[in-house]
Amino acid sequence: MEGKYIRAPDTRELERVRGTGADGASSSRGAGGSPSLLEAQMAGAVLRAEEAQRHLEEQGERDRLRGEVQTTRSERDQLRIRAEEAEAQVAVATKELAGLRVQRSPGDQEEVTRLRAELLAQQTVARSLQQIVTDIGRSRSRSRSGGSASRATGGSVGQYLAGSSSRRRNEEEERHCQGDGSAQSGRGGGEMPPPPERQEGPRESGGGH
Repeated sequence: MEGKYIRAPDTRELERVRGTGADGASSSRGAGGSPSLLEAQMAGAVLRAEEAQRHLEEQGERDRLRGEVQTTRSERDQLRIRAEEAEAQVAVATKELAGLRVQRSPGDQEEVTRLRAELLAQQTVARSLQQIVTDIGRSRSRSRSGGSASRATGGSVGQYLAGSSSRRRNEEEERHCQGDGSAQSGRGGGEMPPPPERQEGPRESGGGH
């Protein structure tokens, strides 16, 4: 960070150096000095001054870029902290779901299982889409035939999503059928049909009167 404390030379200073050189050259010529030697010395002094100015400007640019890099690193660290917090929240939610699955009734446990299955399916879809995006970037960087790669990838995405939705529908239908079967068995075991004598009794008593 030493460049921050170095002041770039002003253009007026360069003009002053050039003017001083010109005055020195004219006075030296008047005193009988060699004009070519003095001009070469002054040209070298001007070049050194301009080189110093360019060096300071480059140093300032490097300092600016270094500050941008530090800002980017800080933002990256903040995003990493947020990601870790999100992972911790997911872990807590998973523990809570596990506790609900153990403590609650079988019906609630089935609901928790269904929710967990949907969560896993969503995570699988997200990972697959991320992998597909990565493959698209690689295919575009390797060749210019990005249209065919995108079409092929789009087809794979559609097939995967269709298969995932079909699996979810099958699971829901299976759970629905299991629920209907348990409900029918519960009704069959809890209610007894009336005996034949009670069904025929009112008709016989009515016929007697």
